[in-house]
Amino acid sequence: MVVATRASKLATRQTELVIALLKNIKPDLKVRIDRTITQGDRDTRPFFAMDRMGVFEKEVNEKLLRYQADFAVHSLKDLHAGISDKLVIACIPRREKPNDVFINSDNVKKLDQLSPGSIIGTSSIRRAFQIKAKYPHLKIKSIRGNVETRLNKSKENKYSGIVLAEAGIERLGLANLITHRLNIRSFTPAPGQGALAIVCRKEDKDLLSLLKKIEDNKSLKEIQAERSLTEAIGAGCTVPLGAVASARIRQKSISLYAVVYSLDGKKSIKACRQDGIDYPQELGKSVAQELLSKGAIEITKEWDNNNNTNIDILNELIE
Repeated sequence: MVVATRASKLATRQTELVIALLKNIKPDLKVRIDRTITQGDRDTRPFFAMDRMGVFEKEVNEKLLRYQADFAVHSLKDLHAGISDKLVIACIPRREKPNDVFINSDNVKKLDQLSPGSIIGTSSIRRAFQIKAKYPHLKIKSIRGNVETRLNKSKENKYSGIVLAEAGIERLGLANLITHRLNIRSFTPAPGQGALAIVCRKEDKDLLSLLKKIEDNKSLKEIQAERSLTEAIGAGCTVPLGAVASARIRQKSISLYAVVYSLDGKKSIKACRQDGIDYPQELGKSVAQELLSKGAIEITKEWDNNNNTNIDILNELIE
């Protein structure tokens, strides 16, 4: 059996974790990893200057469509809604914490302890807006690359630190580097952050059945709510949207908090709702409707219709 994934160290580690889960179910399973350098890996521009639709997953999924691989492992937040109708998200394994974290170059100071003018590395517009809203005295500079590359670049270029997803740091065994876990309301993560998505062909029923055995129900419910919100609000990859669901299986309930940012980052629209655990997709749609009723539809149009203006504004925000 062949599993496709991106070629980064983190992607490989995530794939190894999935293989280990499968081998707990089927010890004699033999799996080979097929690594792909994607368009998103080759393009070194800041994320906001790229057309991000599918840049981290399209070439990996093409291995499935060409029957060169049996299934693929993705970071779910990189997986856009419009994958081929011949493919399906087969399962969502247990999700890691969805929080963003700050890693200080000296492993000492938290974000709120940094002096004015301190430089923070990120190329995520969502994170840039969140940092500016909470800590307007800080500077933001674009930083690209895999986790290790960003860590090295931040030290070489004398950044005060970088903001990135906790899940990747945990999976790489680098949790000791985390200086500050960021509050999920002030730094609301990207929909799907911390989760993995296992994709395979719809026709492979036996493989689908095997993959379903490593699915985590709590994580699945949360992802269903978050992706339902994203689809209902019509926010593409360019729109800085934060969304995080929290499922409570024993209480049979699920909540969803979301925020979307205007083109200049000065306005944010927020919504939070709760529903029964069996209605995650309905919850996502209702939160999307609340955001839209508060003006999010104008915000998404701003982002979709002003690409050159976007880049000019964001270049001012992120040096």
